[in-house]
Amino acid sequence: MVTPLKHKAKSIADRLPCLVMALLAVGVGISCAQATEVGVAAAVNSDAFGTPPGGARSTKVLGDNVIYNERIETSGSGLVQVLLVDGSTFTVGANSNLVIDEFVYDPNAGTGKLVSSFGKGVARFVGGKLSKKRGGVTVKTPVGTIGIRGGIANINLASNPPVFSLLFGKDLTFTSPSGQRSRIHQAGYSMEIGSGGSTRIRRSTQSDLGNVQTALTNSRQRGGTRNSPTDGQIVQSGLSRVISGLQNVATTPRSKPTSATGNRIEQTVNGLIQTQILSQSQNTQSIEQEESTVTTDRARILRAGNKFGSIAALNLAPGTLGVVGGTSGFDEVVIFTQDPDTSGNSYRLWSGTADGTSIYVFDPDTSVNEFYTQSVNSNGDVIENFSTSNIPDAPSLSGTIVQNARGQRITGDGFGFFAHFVATEAGSDPTFNYGGTDYFYGLYGSATDFDNFNGSDAEKLRTYTLHGDILTAFQLSSEDNFGNIQAATSQALFLNPSIAENLGTSFLSSVKSSGLKVLEGSSDTLEGARYLAASMYVSSGTTAQKSFVSLSLGDIENEGGTLVLGGERRGGHRTDAENSAGLYGGSIESIEGGTGGTIFGSNADYLVLGPGNLEEDGTHTDGYVQVPTGIQSTDQLSATMHVAELSSEVDVSTLDRTSKTLTGHAAGVLESNVNYSAGVDPVIYASNSLGDFEISFDSQNGSLYATLKVKDVANLDDEVDRYQFAFGEQSGSGQSVYVDADTFAAIETSGGSDNTILTDSEVFVSPKSGTTPNNYLISNTLVNGADNALFVDKTKCTCDFLEWGYWGSKMEADDASLAGGERFDTFHMGTWVAGDVTNSIDLPTSGSATYVGHAVGSVADGTRQYLAAGDFNMSLDFTYRTGTATISNFDSRTMSATLSETSVTSGNLFEGTLSGTGGLSGDINTSLVRGPNSNHQGVIGDFHATQGNWSAAGIVAGEKQ
Repeated sequence: MVTPLKHKAKSIADRLPCLVMALLAVGVGISCAQATEVGVAAAVNSDAFGTPPGGARSTKVLGDNVIYNERIETSGSGLVQVLLVDGSTFTVGANSNLVIDEFVYDPNAGTGKLVSSFGKGVARFVGGKLSKKRGGVTVKTPVGTIGIRGGIANINLASNPPVFSLLFGKDLTFTSPSGQRSRIHQAGYSMEIGSGGSTRIRRSTQSDLGNVQTALTNSRQRGGTRNSPTDGQIVQSGLSRVISGLQNVATTPRSKPTSATGNRIEQTVNGLIQTQILSQSQNTQSIEQEESTVTTDRARILRAGNKFGSIAALNLAPGTLGVVGGTSGFDEVVIFTQDPDTSGNSYRLWSGTADGTSIYVFDPDTSVNEFYTQSVNSNGDVIENFSTSNIPDAPSLSGTIVQNARGQRITGDGFGFFAHFVATEAGSDPTFNYGGTDYFYGLYGSATDFDNFNGSDAEKLRTYTLHGDILTAFQLSSEDNFGNIQAATSQALFLNPSIAENLGTSFLSSVKSSGLKVLEGSSDTLEGARYLAASMYVSSGTTAQKSFVSLSLGDIENEGGTLVLGGERRGGHRTDAENSAGLYGGSIESIEGGTGGTIFGSNADYLVLGPGNLEEDGTHTDGYVQVPTGIQSTDQLSATMHVAELSSEVDVSTLDRTSKTLTGHAAGVLESNVNYSAGVDPVIYASNSLGDFEISFDSQNGSLYATLKVKDVANLDDEVDRYQFAFGEQSGSGQSVYVDADTFAAIETSGGSDNTILTDSEVFVSPKSGTTPNNYLISNTLVNGADNALFVDKTKCTCDFLEWGYWGSKMEADDASLAGGERFDTFHMGTWVAGDVTNSIDLPTSGSATYVGHAVGSVADGTRQYLAAGDFNMSLDFTYRTGTATISNFDSRTMSATLSETSVTSGNLFEGTLSGTGGLSGDINTSLVRGPNSNHQGVIGDFHATQGNWSAAGIVAGEKQ
């Protein structure tokens, strides 16, 4: 949608009847004046009727409005098409009835909800804007409820048994009256509904499609008029001039794009789309076949199965979530042949067969990152268009087309990785599948020879660029203004592709990444090296916020003679302030190629990071306290692949890091299954005293260890008084990485030690036996710029002499002292701050100081949760040991306190009671810290506040002015 068109459509709509206005609404998000109108009858005949709520039954005619809760019925020869303002359509056949039960649509955000009831007969649904989101479209039928996402579906209640078919799109879900759920996750499949709501999923037959098509075809259709208009009448009506000015709206699958012409190429952003053509029967580039031994190479090829491990169900489609290989998928080393020999050409053609499918790989002699589209004909001719900027159109090729494919390749010296999407239908007009059910990953290359590695006596910090997940890029692809297919670009790491879709391409394009940092422990080998990779983004500081943080760290170890990078996946996301956060688990590993080795190139130049233990159904996991609507158990399993490409090296000796121990404060918001089941909203937790947060850095080992305690400061939780979490290690166990003063992170301690719950009855509860808490702690500078949206119009303290950042955890516990016997708790993106706190006796005894900085923390507004930031100001009188503190512009609130010093055994503490307008109340605790210029150069602290159902807890950081 473009803004000028939107303005034009509004001005035209002022002068047009409601029919045209509704048609415009599909493109620009407007509707007729009445609030209850949800659509229009776009095609009818005289045997279609409408009964509005409390009204009389009448014949529907072309252009009639369709209103909320109106029953649409057809007779034995009737037919009606209902066009809704989001672009969705229901085409309803004979002897059918339809009711739009609920329709909410925000055209600016593209969000809302459509609920309808289809009582009998045959219908086809074509999805509009609302069907793009999970849970956006629901159709209630006598045999159960259907959910349709991003596609076209046939609904046939007239057949015996009833049949639902997915013709195009993401998925079709069915929930029986007893609550049993089934899903079609691939176009071309149908679901039969048996007695009691049982389901049978199978490939769609010609009968499935033909029966519905026949039912929706009616030769008597005249649009509700006795006399059909002639061509001349239509021309003279002026309607053609109106329609010619409107945006084109496509509600059916787009056919294969035609080959790019000269004019089209000139309009492309990076206008040149190159073409490679190689033929086994006739070489179009006059390349001579050498009479020599055929060259072969070995590539590891991975493909998804039709189930998650032992969970056998066709409609789970693990490939759409990136899960390949394993016990149910394809994972083999395939021999590829260089045929024909293309020496002298910049691309070499390799061919091999994997899982019964021929794969053609154009392998360049240089480093590339490019998209391609292939066609193969029955003569064995192979043609490919490729581009670095977009997914090219299908190339022209004479003869009968037998295979089409699209994909992306990333190559370098001694390395190659590709994702190869095969067309779902072979032929001249294929429909390419971006949903991820029919694709291959390929990995090949020369393993690094560590007997001849590095050539330097100095240990290095190696930084790698991490490329985005290719599957996600294709799944979320879109078309630009020139008709080019653009892959979605994102630096998000280890993010469930299904959740990536929920977060949206705008969010994903803003995600920042640290890249992959590898901290060598030896100059001769990468064995024993530690690694760190993170990505993060917070979209705003309001209730519209989406947030995401992903972290992996671990080390590189020798496994049976092969060096393997391995570690854990941690972090979490929140797709909406109303939704519970998903906290991450699972492992990360460097993937082995076809000839052995997981690290490639002469200088360890390339790796591919994916889920650990790929051979045994390795997946990433997402855990929720309260699973958001539309998320199924299998949706919480996923995998991504990321190519790591070496970009820089620096000597470890040049890094800015020192061994030190800092103390400070922390805060966060608890989500618990116990609280949700009891109707208790999320609960704020914060430090209770100075030193509840402590972090120690070990510069020699490049590691850190931290402990964090937070308390139920507002007494809102009925069972838990305090949590203690531990991060990293006190000796080298791969649980933390300390690169430099700006770049460090840690996960839970080995085995989850030092993580406990203290109940209100003062009983210590350890994590559930057989489970380990999944914790993470990062510096706010680990991913530069990722939280900038929080600090718009606010003063963010640079404060290089102190540290602050974010943390999170998910933990299970079971103990007889717990009311329900067990609980599952999570914290998503809590905050922490620490510094070198000065002892009170060493502070000045006269004079005053003013501090300026920021406040940042977690907000729980009823069931909504999000991060917010504000400005922080503090002044102290050292003679009287008193002062004032103000937090302003924090979630549109200002709160202030009078401070006085409280005696503590170590350090210093100035605390006070916060107050604000509207009954806001709370507490703030602050401590002065050393900096390079004085022993009271900075201030750190924590705060919490409540106001009705609104509550917040966070940290403050400031610097002396």
